[in-house]
Amino acid sequence: MIRIPYDINNYEKLINDGYYYVDRTNYIALLETLGAPYIFLVRPRRFGKSLFLSTLQHYYGIEHKDKFQQLFGKYYIGQHPTPLANSYLVLSLSFAGIQTDTTETTYQDFLRTVQFGVRALMSNFPEWFNADSIRQIAQLDSPTAVIQHLLQTIKTKAIPAKLYVLIDDYDLFAKELLAFDFSNFKNIASKNGFVRKFYEILKKGTHSGIIARMFITGVTPITLDSLTSGFNIASKLTTDVRFNELFG
Repeated sequence: MIRIPYDINNYEKLINDGYYYVDRTNYIALLETLGAPYIFLVRPRRFGKSLFLSTLQHYYGIEHKDKFQQLFGKYYIGQHPTPLANSYLVLSLSFAGIQTDTTETTYQDFLRTVQFGVRALMSNFPEWFNADSIRQIAQLDSPTAVIQHLLQTIKTKAIPAKLYVLIDDYDLFAKELLAFDFSNFKNIASKNGFVRKFYEILKKGTHSGIIARMFITGVTPITLDSLTSGFNIASKLTTDVRFNELFG
């Protein structure tokens, strides 16, 4: 029997364990045709945003190349693959679960999330990222420094692959601050705030050419809009009718 999935947001598990899957992979090809490499799209919770980001991770990640036919063979994108399939280093970050009790806990959880994501990426490619480079991540005390370390390592080692950055629940913790600690929200998204600085370094990575693509999703556009020029490169597809059925 085909099982109906609930709260499963890992694409590989969904496919390999025989769960029912509504094929949305045609949107991968559509996204590539837009000529807009930095995507921002928001939807309510429980609309399948995390699953779609996992789908992108498995489609574009170099480390999943050997499993392409197994994961995508019977779906649209498997029968109509694009030239960019399994060609990127994928940095996947989810900002769900960040504690907002104090300014310090918010900062430290945000930092640990970025450290974990970068270490996971580096660990997939020991031929490019040695153990010392991975260990250095734990010694860095700001999210900006962690991303800068990754970008600099890719540049210095002349790694022949670009970055695809996936960010899920980008605003979940910020919504809590917006509701219960507005002054702290303004501080983190302001000119010198750590969230703004984090997105500024991502923007810098696109200018250098190391970050080739991004897909950011959450529930509201408020946090992104609050960053103003700190991250003004994203194409907002939330109201684009072509993507009405991408989620939900």
